[in-house]
Parts: sequence; structure tokens; C-alpha cells
Amino acid sequence: IAKGLFPPGRTLYEHQKRGLLETIRYGKDLVVTTGTGSGKTETFLLPMLAQLARESATWEAASKPSKDRKWWKHDRGRMSQWEHVKRPSALRALVLYPLNALVEDQLRRLRQTLDNDQIRAWLDTYRGGNRITFGRYTGLTPISGIETKDSVARLKTELATMDTAYQQIVAGGGASDEAKWYFANPDGGEMWSRWDMQETPPDILITNYSMLNIMLMRTIEASIFDDTRRWLESD
Repeated sequence: IAKGLFPPGRTLYEHQKRGLLETIRYGKDLVVTTGTGSGKTETFLLPMLAQLARESATWEAASKPSKDRKWWKHDRGRMSQWEHVKRPSALRALVLYPLNALVEDQLRRLRQTLDNDQIRAWLDTYRGGNRITFGRYTGLTPISGIETKDSVARLKTELATMDTAYQQIVAGGGASDEAKWYFANPDGGEMWSRWDMQETPPDILITNYSMLNIMLMRTIEASIFDDTRRWLESD
């Protein structure tokens, strides 16, 4: 599940091995203090992905998604992104950064890890068509506020633009191996919008501390934390 994190042939550094061992086998907390470019991101992502791989083995298989799932392509109202999924939705991990630039960098890493062809095939075969979901929740995430006719129309335009960009640049072969991760795959595990995350919280939420502070004070995002609380209480 973590093969997309590393180039072929790359082996783990010692602190990455120890981080995985200490957190997964012994259940310890982990603090990583090491220099730039030394693999801190992988050190905390590996235990997170290992836990998701273990828990996802218990998930109920997803139903077949509706043919109209990409609702922005059809003359119909908005559909929830993961309405066909039966397993519990909750925040399994919170990736918190001080700056949006770091959030965007982490988003690219998760696309590379969780939205590549190999991991999608593995999830289809061994996890009943479920996806490891992830989402960026910042001021760049569409659409703020409650659902209205106008706001749904704006989201429809944004999602259509996202879909078109992916199809033309990535699926069309116009992007390099590195550049393609700058684009969201509408068929992948990345969340489409704030409303979708409010309805089905992503397994991995990436945000900044200012937005998290706002989310904790607003009722519109309360469902994200309520669903997570119920998931925690069920274990």
C-alpha cells in the first residue's frame, strides 16, 4: 500500500524502520527530529498507512457506484461522492501543517501513494472496491457554506474543470510522471468537495491549524468530528 511513496529499489532508512516498528508493533507515540530531505514525511506516513491497511481488511465491500456518480456530467442534482460505500467513515489521521504550501505538497504525496494504478487494483482485489480516502480542507477546497442552488452550480463548474484537466493532461498522456500528481483524479480516493467530506469524512484529512480551529467552532463541519467520535467509541 506504500509502494508509491518510494522510487523502485529504494530501501528504508533506519529511522523510518524504527518509526514503523515502534508505532505498529509496540503502540508507542513517535516524534521525528531530523533534517530536511531525510525522510520525515515517510516516517510518519508509513505507520499511518500500515494501520489503514490493517483496518481496511475488516471493511465491508463497497457497492457498485452509480453510473451517474460524476453528477456534474449529467442533468441531475448533486450526488454524495461515497454514497455507495458501506464501511464506517471517520478521520483515521489528521495531517496538520502551518502553511498551505506544505498542505499542497503533502496532497501530491498522497495522490502519488494512494491514487496510482497499482494501489487501486490492490484495493479492488483485496479490499472490496473500497478506497483509502484523503482530502485537503483549506480555503482552496470547494465549496464553502451550505448547499444552495447557486453554490451547487458553482461546485458543478469546479468539478467539471477538475475532471477536464485530469482527462486532457493526465489521462491523455500530456503530463510527466512527476507533474501528473499536481492534478486530482476524479476516480480516485481524493475527496471532491467540503460537502463530501462533511457527509463522509476522509480517512486522512490534510489541513492547516487555522482552518482546523475554524472547523472545530462551526456546526457545518460538526458531522466530521461526530462521525469520528462514533468510530472511536465503536472500537
